[in-house]
Amino acid sequence: MTSGTARLIMLACALFCSTAIFAQELKTEKAENAFSVSAQIRPRAEYRNGAYRPLQQGEASAILINNRTRLTMDYANSDKLTLRISAQNINVWGQDAQVQAITPASGNFSVFEAYGDIKLGENFRSKIGRQTIALDDERIFGGLDWHPAGRSHDALNFSWKDGSVAELQAYFAYNQNYKAFGKNVNNPAGQYFTPIDAQPYQHMEMLHGKFFVGEKSYVSVLLNNLGFKNDVAELPNIIPGKQYNMQTIGANWFGNYGQWKNHLSAYYQTGKNAAGRKKSAYMLSGSIGYQLSQPVGITAGADYLSGDDPANVSADKTNYFDPLYGTHHKFYGAMDYFYVAGPNTPGLLDMYLNFAVKAAAKTNISLAAHMFRTAADVNNSNQKMSRDLGTELDLTFMHQVHPMVGLSGGYSTYFHTSTLRFIKNTPDARKYQDWAWLSININPKIFFARF
Repeated sequence: MTSGTARLIMLACALFCSTAIFAQELKTEKAENAFSVSAQIRPRAEYRNGAYRPLQQGEASAILINNRTRLTMDYANSDKLTLRISAQNINVWGQDAQVQAITPASGNFSVFEAYGDIKLGENFRSKIGRQTIALDDERIFGGLDWHPAGRSHDALNFSWKDGSVAELQAYFAYNQNYKAFGKNVNNPAGQYFTPIDAQPYQHMEMLHGKFFVGEKSYVSVLLNNLGFKNDVAELPNIIPGKQYNMQTIGANWFGNYGQWKNHLSAYYQTGKNAAGRKKSAYMLSGSIGYQLSQPVGITAGADYLSGDDPANVSADKTNYFDPLYGTHHKFYGAMDYFYVAGPNTPGLLDMYLNFAVKAAAKTNISLAAHMFRTAADVNNSNQKMSRDLGTELDLTFMHQVHPMVGLSGGYSTYFHTSTLRFIKNTPDARKYQDWAWLSININPKIFFARF
């Protein structure tokens, strides 16, 4: 976003606030409009001594502080219309000069969300614009709040909701990327798209249904189609202008019965991926959680994501399951060795055990152990390797200082194996790998008015 656009947003904020303050003085009992402004400043300090991949001998640890600064404006007219504009700046401390340029080249100021949510009928709504898509437990589609930038889509959404029966949602998206080809909004002819520095798909069609079973349990289904295209001729194994479609079909059950909290998920992928390879892949996931006492809970589970077996791999087909746009940090270890750090083509079996303790009224602590294995065989010079990828331990805490300020942090360590070193291409990895972080989340609602 340009500095001029940023000034427009700040001006709009000032105008909205002025209007709302004036209107607040005139409000009546029949006030139908509401306007609020909230802010978020969330710095996170990290010590990376083996995050994303093992560090090798001679490599120095990374120490940095990343930051999210987000300003969100919400307007509502009764239940007829909701508007949200959320702008953010993402940076690493020290990247910007003390005296900043008038037009910084970093381009790290952007619109996170900007949508209108319109009531079309009883229980029927439509949301259009840039928005987060977070479905179920966020394994396939998630808001990725852990990342400083988060994740959002440019999409049209239709939803029907009956709180006691079901929720149905449909999503549609169609993307272009003219900037990569020196074009702009006035381009008169041609379609130009590449996922480079843009959305990863050109079009998307999706249906999601959520059907309630009892008071706190539900079953859901997902039908998703992604259309891929790349007009950049220089990329390997890509036919410029060729379109491919990949389908993801899945079902979930989330059961919450007293002290028990369980889930089962199954997904299948078919069609062709972005490289034009035929896809036949699946994911299975399940967990059982039990509240041992008021402050202590335990959860055991496993995720299986299929991968490419060297005996069956070919240039035109793949069995690698792609978890798409989920919040992978939430599931496959906090050190982000898998899926966050790029494709994991041998697939993954993640068996985990998690202990959660409410240490105080405003403090939560959890300890998780992950035992990782590949889903498919791994060969090194035609020699089959062990499927063992090692073990990760994650300790995290969260403390609510007061309603507008939260403190969180964690420490993780990874015990790697020769197979992990091979697939990560880190043959000379150090014996000990760890990662630590500390974050403060300042998130106040700074203005609210009804008029």
